Amino acid sequence: MHFYRLKGVTFIKEKGGITQAIRKAAREAEGAIQRISYDNKEDYRSFFLASDISQTRIVVVLLAVTIGLFAISDYMILGLTPVFYGLVVLRAGLIAYSAYQIRYIGQVKNYRSYDSSTFIYLFSVVVGVLLVNLTRPENFLPHIIVIDIAIFVFYLTIPTRFIYQALPSLVFSGGELLIIMFSFGSFEMPALITALLSLIFVNVVAALSSLQLHSYRWRIFQNVAERKETERLVAIGQTAGMIGHDIRNPLQAIINELFLAKTAIEKTPHLEDKTLALESITLIEEQTDYISKIISDLQDYARPLKPEYTQVDLEEIVDDIFQTIRIPEAIAVRIHMKNVRQIKTDPTLIRRALTNLINNAMQAMPNGGKLELTASKLDNKAVIRVSDTGEGIPEEIKPKLFTPLVTTKAKGQGLGLAVVKRLVEALDGKITFESQEGKGTAFTIELPA
Repeated sequence: MHFYRLKGVTFIKEKGGITQAIRKAAREAEGAIQRISYDNKEDYRSFFLASDISQTRIVVVLLAVTIGLFAISDYMILGLTPVFYGLVVLRAGLIAYSAYQIRYIGQVKNYRSYDSSTFIYLFSVVVGVLLVNLTRPENFLPHIIVIDIAIFVFYLTIPTRFIYQALPSLVFSGGELLIIMFSFGSFEMPALITALLSLIFVNVVAALSSLQLHSYRWRIFQNVAERKETERLVAIGQTAGMIGHDIRNPLQAIINELFLAKTAIEKTPHLEDKTLALESITLIEEQTDYISKIISDLQDYARPLKPEYTQVDLEEIVDDIFQTIRIPEAIAVRIHMKNVRQIKTDPTLIRRALTNLINNAMQAMPNGGKLELTASKLDNKAVIRVSDTGEGIPEEIKPKLFTPLVTTKAKGQGLGLAVVKRLVEALDGKITFESQEGKGTAFTIELPA
């Protein structure tokens, strides 16, 4: 184990300015795209499936009633003509299909069946309405208002994937525009432009409204999921607190007995080979230390934290930590301390936080490397940095690194860093990290000095 001091300390400044603005714009664009990608998340769609089915069945009933009532309009416009009878058959078919749809979606078990059946139904309604509108007289222009209302129905009142809302609406709008252009001979150009702009406007507004609704639904889903996770962690914490208290006493007795056994073996002269016995005891000690660390992490995460601030010699705490930790021979340790010897903090909490970071750094270097701890004073803050030259943190883990039960190690509970974050924040500080796969990781703690 190697300890030696170096002059100075290096700090990495956060990039800002234009780069930060570009990154912010990119995140906003990515968020807008994700509003549509929510539709592909199985747990999200399954969460809303029951309510979506109930809402859709009500809307389908209303659409069926509307389709039937508009037969009166057909009679008033067309009279008892073959076209009227043809529309009666068409409307009867759509009403029958609506009845089938109501029964079918009430029995679906997954959102894929629901989405596909809803999409086919919407397209059938679109085709049916377009066929009906082909029979309208030239002066029957107010039906554009009905089209606008129908578009909002597609987007907002029938919950399904955004693309399944958008396609029927666009087909409906395009079909109506073609009917107006080629069937209404006396339709004037200003009125045509008005109709076109009206359809464009209503599609844009409806699409934005639908995206906002999808985003709102996604936030609801996230909040419910987070609340369930919080409740689960609270239950784990309460259980861990009780179990940890019950385990710690017999565990301490085991540690004491191991110490006595080890001492007795070392002092016994007539044993032929003490090496094997001492190695076994050392292995048991390591495992009991690991159990003790798990209990400490569980209790630190579960128990209320009330810091007791005193004047602390940070250099002394760091030295004590390294005296109690077994450092592998393949890991070189460097300590850099500069103008930060005395700070006002809770010695127990800061000791636990640094111990976890140091252990985490060593576990990240199974084949050896360099562990570096630097500390300095900057703008009335104590800045402590623990870095390693280990494996680094995978990109997919970084956003949830401080989340409980998230770990990259085969042997680990994923509580160490969550505990560190909780301890640091209890001391009115903050913790950040920088990592690159294959090159290492650095954690930085900032505390009020």
